[in-house]
Amino acid sequence: MPNPKHVLQSTLLLSFLFQALCKSTIEPCSNSDSCNALLGYTLYTDLKVSEVASLFQIDPIALLTANAIDISYPDVEHHILPSRLFLKIPISCSCVDGIRKSVSTHYKTRPSDTLSSIADSVYGGLVSSDQLREANSIADPSVLDVGQNLVVPLPCTCFNGSDNSLPAIYLSYVVRPVDTLAAIAARYFTTLTDLMNVNAMGSTAINDGDILAVPIPACASNFPKSASDFGLLVPNGSYAITAGHCVQCSCGPRNLNLYCMPASLAVSCSSMQCKGSNLMLGNVTVQQTSGGCNVTSCSYDGIVNGTIVTTLSPSLQPRCPGPQEFPPLFAPPTTVARDSWDFGFHHTLSHLLFGAMLNYRVYLVKRTWASKPWKYYGIVLARNEFEVRAEAVVPSQRTQHTPCLLLLRNSTQVLAFLNSILLLGQLNQVIVIATGCNSCGYVYDSTSERNHGSTTGTMPALYSNLLHNLDEFVARDKQLATAHTPGTVPSSLLSGSLSMALCYIQRAFRSGPMPPQPRILCLQGAADGPEQYVAIMNAIFSAQRSTVPIDSCYIGSNNSAFLQQASYITGGIYYKPPQLDGLYQYLSVSLCFNWLF
Repeated sequence: MPNPKHVLQSTLLLSFLFQALCKSTIEPCSNSDSCNALLGYTLYTDLKVSEVASLFQIDPIALLTANAIDISYPDVEHHILPSRLFLKIPISCSCVDGIRKSVSTHYKTRPSDTLSSIADSVYGGLVSSDQLREANSIADPSVLDVGQNLVVPLPCTCFNGSDNSLPAIYLSYVVRPVDTLAAIAARYFTTLTDLMNVNAMGSTAINDGDILAVPIPACASNFPKSASDFGLLVPNGSYAITAGHCVQCSCGPRNLNLYCMPASLAVSCSSMQCKGSNLMLGNVTVQQTSGGCNVTSCSYDGIVNGTIVTTLSPSLQPRCPGPQEFPPLFAPPTTVARDSWDFGFHHTLSHLLFGAMLNYRVYLVKRTWASKPWKYYGIVLARNEFEVRAEAVVPSQRTQHTPCLLLLRNSTQVLAFLNSILLLGQLNQVIVIATGCNSCGYVYDSTSERNHGSTTGTMPALYSNLLHNLDEFVARDKQLATAHTPGTVPSSLLSGSLSMALCYIQRAFRSGPMPPQPRILCLQGAADGPEQYVAIMNAIFSAQRSTVPIDSCYIGSNNSAFLQQASYITGGIYYKPPQLDGLYQYLSVSLCFNWLF
């Protein structure tokens, strides 16, 4: 347990009485190392994201990711954040003059500025006027030159990046008049005893303006000391951007294992492929065996001399892990709820209330469906992705021209699901795109007249037309076959199908009588093809910019890192059914229910 001490500052009032002012937890230090830390900051006025970042000399993207704010929103760095919004400010905490503090922040004075207004208003009580005067050797605090550059010493603590021997990052929190120590402990999921021990408190009494060190569970990195992001800590429930905006790391929500993947902002980055394998950064493969589950992952190991270092990590686990989960992302806030404590905490409550509303709306589905806007669904069926039987198949025995066994075996369930979408609303549309190892193409369009039943002209002839077109597609794709490496399983052209689906959706936007609410569903069973990484990620980011969610149903033995990233980045749903016998039920319950709301 850390053993900090407190500094009690006092001032002489006009009545010649002494009054105790703000207490702040001080951590002594003797070395030159630094750590990641957080500041609890409340905006004193409306400010752009870039203005808040400039106030603390930090990266705007780092500010957004630390608060789990979605960085994919257009022009997000110029988004105006509302006054009184509480934010966590990521900073580097150093050892200066024997104590922990951050001295990397500078402030340029403006007309009418005073040391008190800078300390109490601009920086929200994170620094005092006396500390500003001492740090800048100001003899007369009543005289400040406009444009004067001031060093702003900010409070921070490291405590070896741990709390009770578990990884933690420390938040410097300014106490408000309505705060109690118990409420602060509950807000940040710690105990009253732990908070008192960290801050060396003899009682639970706190005063307005006190600065407390609050431990927040975090995911710790294990990068080499030569890495420029050595010692990276990511608070639970949030993100961090690193490696020059090339890598995004997340922590939580169910464990404290750091997970890193290519960032959506990545433009010019070094290779992210693990040496000696086809896996890219963030990819995970699993193989169930009689002795457990063989898990191989491509992990991030820091950036050294401008090069992204990746590590291939094989391990044997008792059971195979499920799909990677990510902390929820929030839209850039525009308003602040009255008496809201914390941005993330406020959104947690909002999600709980929204979930309660969803449960209430289930009863009204049949009555409200007719008034809901129409939706368009693009379904991507990859030929090679349906080459996995329900029983085990030795990979080396698969060939490039294996029939679509899984699709034929489960055609009744897949086609029944497509019919369900069309039956949910008269204006709903379904487009099916087949994907092979050598080509991809449309095999069904519910808007085409030749796909309507000949008897009534209203129900699309799914069973006859789709399967017939799929057989023709398989034959054409077989004719385009080229030689491939023996013993390998060729991957399907998923990137091409995604691009075709997005092009069709754009045409629907321009030609339809009403704006559609499009989604793309990918059914996949084969392993990811690393050679398609760049093309698939480009298609994913295009879908993200077009606000088109990509839902994924993976029906193979392993998980698909590509589809996990596609669903996560675009706000879609990723699902891996435990068995194929109930595929229709899984698709209906997991996807249709979420689409309705």
